[in-house]
Formats: sequence, C-alpha cells, structure tokens
Amino acid sequence: MEKQKQYRIGTDEQQSYLDDYNFAPRGYGFLEPGIVASDSNEFVSFNIAKSFYQVYPEVFNLGYVEKVTGIKKEEAKKRLSKMYREHEMMLVYNPAVSIMGFGLYYWIVKLKKTATKEERERLSQWFQDNDQICTGYMMEEGGDFDYFNGNHMRNIDNLVAGVLDKFKNQDFIEYVHLCPIRRCVRESHVNQFDSKKDYRRYLWSQEQMRNVMKFQKKMDKDDFAIIDALNNTKSIGDMFDFDVLSKLSGLDAKEMKKNLCQIVDKDRSMIPMIYFNYMALGLKLHFFAVTLFQNTPTFRSEQILDELCEEESFSNIFDIGDAHHNYVLAAYEDITDLDKLRKKILSYGEVTEVLEATSPRQFRRWTCRLDGQNGYWEECVFTDDVLLDRTTEKEEK
Repeated sequence: MEKQKQYRIGTDEQQSYLDDYNFAPRGYGFLEPGIVASDSNEFVSFNIAKSFYQVYPEVFNLGYVEKVTGIKKEEAKKRLSKMYREHEMMLVYNPAVSIMGFGLYYWIVKLKKTATKEERERLSQWFQDNDQICTGYMMEEGGDFDYFNGNHMRNIDNLVAGVLDKFKNQDFIEYVHLCPIRRCVRESHVNQFDSKKDYRRYLWSQEQMRNVMKFQKKMDKDDFAIIDALNNTKSIGDMFDFDVLSKLSGLDAKEMKKNLCQIVDKDRSMIPMIYFNYMALGLKLHFFAVTLFQNTPTFRSEQILDELCEEESFSNIFDIGDAHHNYVLAAYEDITDLDKLRKKILSYGEVTEVLEATSPRQFRRWTCRLDGQNGYWEECVFTDDVLLDRTTEKEEK
C-alpha cells in the first residue's frame, strides 16, 4: 500500500500537493502574464456570439449538436430560441478572475430574527440593483443565513468600503461573513479552472435528470440534451459555428477559432458556457456552508473538497480561504437526495459546522441580471475598481 504523503514543511513533499491543480490553491487577485482583456482579439468570437445569439442561435454549432444528440439543426435552432425567450438559458462566460487581477469575494449575510419583511425586501432590492455585486442569491426565511452574494474586486478595501460598509451596520443585520474564493471549482454545473480534473465538464446526476423531468413540463429531454452538448464539447472550438460568426462580423473564421481555443483550451483563463436558469422551472438551490476545524491542514481541506466534487449533484462548489467557512456547496432542493449529500459532508471528522439555506431567487449571474420579469434579463454592467480608492469616496446624497 502506497504511503500517504504528509506534505510536511522541511521535507521534499513540502506543498507538493499544489502540483495537482492547474491553478494551485493560492492568494487572491494576483495578475499573471498572458492574461488578455475582454475586448482583445482572443475574446472577439465570444463577444460576437454573446451579441447575436438571442436572434441568431445558429452562432452555436448546430451541426455538432445534431451529431451528438440526433436533434436536427432547425429543431435545435427553434429550441434554443424558445429557451432564451422563456429565460431558461443564457450564454455567459466565467473568467479565471484570480489570475486576472481580481479577487473573487463572496459573502454570507445573516439577518436578525427581528428583521421585518420590509427591511428584507429593501435590502434584496439594493443587492439586485447594485452593479458592483456580480453574483448573488437570496435565501428563504428560516434558513441558517439569508444571502450569498459575490464581488470581483482588485482591492479588498474597495469591497469593504464600497459595498459591505454600505449595508452591514444596519440594526436588522446580525453578521456578514466574508468568503474569499481560493478555488472556483464548479459553477452552474460546469467544472471550472480550479477543478482537479474534468475541466469544462458539465454535470447533472442521473437522479436529478430523472426527477427534473417529473418536476416540470417547460423543458424536455431534448432541451437539456442541447445544453449538455454545447457545454460538454471537448474543445471550445466545437461550441460555436465560426463561419456564421464570420458572416455576422466580417472577421476571419479560422483566426477567431484559433484565438478562442488559445484562451479557453490552452490558457484556461475563460470559459464560455450555457447558464441554466433554475428559477424558470420553479427549482430551488439548497446551499451548504461548511466549516472545518481550524487546525485542519490546507492540503487536507483540498483533499476533502476534491472528494466532494465526485458528487455530480452539486451544481456549485466554492473553496474558501482565510474565513469562518471552508466551502460553499449547492444542489437542487426539489430533485436531489439532500440527506445523502448532508451525510457525505458530515462523514468527515474535520467538519465542525454546516449551515444550510434554500435559494428561490438568484439576483445576477456574473454581472448578468436575472430579474427578467422587470425587463432586465441579461442586462450586464461590468465593473472594475482599478485605480479607485473607495475608502476616500464621499457618500452619495
């Protein structure tokens, strides 16, 4: 039996567990050479697709979809249009923020039991309307916490002064826990840059897929198969039809494909993906905020999370550092065996606390607004605090 490594300081094993990851567990908001801006040539094909897919779903590689699923191209086109029109899907992208100079800082908000309905609604609307908050979830009353929101920030003082200090000292708020993301492992079902294996794999458990068909009638197996095919292409070059993108833009198809494959397949600095909108189907996300004993070594914390990643039922998996919590995991409440997941989490002796809450509403998905009923569906404002000092800004009157 192979001896288990201990990764002790002063030995040859020291921190060698970091070699297991594409971007090793690390600090926050550092900038690496080779990172490109979102208006660069490497991004241009995604930017064109993002601008046109709402009316030209053929920007997606429908030939590939037909080959993988057997669904004819015209039928896939109609279904993509339907899913967009009914707010069941959205074309988005995830950047590997921590190597782009941004820290990814989520935060958990707990309200006091005395908080009124009006105070809760006012705070929720403030979160929804605040363009600096790039992703956010509201929880149902009665859970262990009330919000799980996130920011991409280059400067943590700007997060505190520009966002958290604006609301956290109100009388009805019990606490705000900052959750700096050490590894973004899985988001919206897609394995991210910090997953130990299966980069860009799109996951649903068999149990969830069976149950979601019984739970709702808005999307059928062919709708899900189209999203699965586009999110699970071996190369990002198979996700889009670059000839269509070329006709729409006048740019060279081969050059666009080469550039996008460079930053997605090789550099792994961004991921275009189809976001599945659970709210449109009446689903709810159940969140687990997991805390380990403080004397748990970092390598062991990473090992535990990697083992939890084997559970395909988790749609979101975040690894947290330097915080009260170590992980935040999410799975659908209505179609998943949550007791099984709970028992799996609690099976680890290092776990000291698990907080749980259920989200029926997501505010934004990486800056794209999801409040479609108010006409804001997909409205996106990308914010950047570069060269800004929010600590010296005067309060707006």
